[in-house]
Amino acid sequence: MVAETFASSLWSSLTPKGPELPRLRGSVEADVLVVGAGLLGLSHAFHLAETGARVVVLEAQEVGFGASGRNTGFVIPSLRSRLSADELDERLGVGRGARLMRLVTESGDTVFDLIRRLGVDCAAEQSGWLQPAHSAAMAPVLEKRVHAARGRGGRVDMLDARETARRIGTNGFYGALLDHSGGQINPLAYARGLARAGIDKGVTIHEHSPVTGIVREAPMWRATTEDGTVRAPQVLFTTNALIGRFMPELADSIVPARAHQIATQIFPEDVRKRVIPERNPIADTRRHTFAVRWSPDGRLVTGGLMLAGPRLAERTARTFTKRLERFFPDIGRVKAEFIWNGVIAVTTDSLPRFISLGPGLDAVIGCNGRGVALTTALGRDIAHVYAGRLDMHDFALPHRPPVPVPGRRLAQIGPHLWLPWSNLRDRWEGGR
Repeated sequence: MVAETFASSLWSSLTPKGPELPRLRGSVEADVLVVGAGLLGLSHAFHLAETGARVVVLEAQEVGFGASGRNTGFVIPSLRSRLSADELDERLGVGRGARLMRLVTESGDTVFDLIRRLGVDCAAEQSGWLQPAHSAAMAPVLEKRVHAARGRGGRVDMLDARETARRIGTNGFYGALLDHSGGQINPLAYARGLARAGIDKGVTIHEHSPVTGIVREAPMWRATTEDGTVRAPQVLFTTNALIGRFMPELADSIVPARAHQIATQIFPEDVRKRVIPERNPIADTRRHTFAVRWSPDGRLVTGGLMLAGPRLAERTARTFTKRLERFFPDIGRVKAEFIWNGVIAVTTDSLPRFISLGPGLDAVIGCNGRGVALTTALGRDIAHVYAGRLDMHDFALPHRPPVPVPGRRLAQIGPHLWLPWSNLRDRWEGGR
């Protein structure tokens, strides 16, 4: 059993409390019910309310409680999938590959433009996202990605090894992709800011109101909680990996994976000028990605996967502080002052899903750890679909029933098999 760490994250310590939101009590009706107050649900609710729809959001815990409020705060305009647009068309349907690529390419600007428009105070820095090549073989792969992204209008450059070393503050990389539209935020503050913006537009949000049942009363759906009900003709589940077993067909379509993060001690100004001096969040090309950024208060934030077992927090701290010391040997001893974790939803092809669970009952799931930018953009576009401003056939994802992950119970131990092998391959290919 993994300890609950939401309250002990860096973001919980830095972020002012969100608005006081009541439990659902009694019966209400809405045009759309959103289940889950993470970034996708909040983006969807806000954009839908802008069209004049009555939107109710039910959250089992509090706004941003899941991965939305616990991630490293990277705004990455990229999929984890390495599929080309043509390969995406084969999986998603003709034309959808290019539309999904375009949505993703524009998703960094989507986030930062929305933050600026709403005046959300979330330590937003559109400083660019850096993806360094950890091996010589990955440099030409990144060059192809740069070329493809530019063809879609992306603001991207390929940096040589010297400029990469300057921007990171350490040698050993073979160049890097720099996406100028990416950057970093405080994700919990962003979630709470979206909640406030939605409320200002008329969205009703109920915290500590987990859905305990949902039944069809055509043409409506009736969702029940311990103390109330919501009736709506359209329901969107945005719980992502925290769906639990409430809806097994949805839960079985993904593999949950627990990611662990640490934030170090505050470093002095001279270190901050040497290490990542332009404050580009970094996520390299390793299988077990080396990801690191500066926090608003001068800490290094990093993380990744960990094998389950005893003394998990202690092992997490040791693993990732030692990794930082290897990459940045001149910063001295690193201490983990914050340790937390969260669950992400992984799909077999690293692509998100727009799932049809019944007439008017949908779900979006599976952002594979790239959720800040992707969820904001998907939430907006699905709102436009529901409002009739975007045809379903022109949306970036197909609207399909859930497909269970083959051998899901066995697949759940996949990260425990994958991690040691990936770490070993990464060492062989790139050192460190």
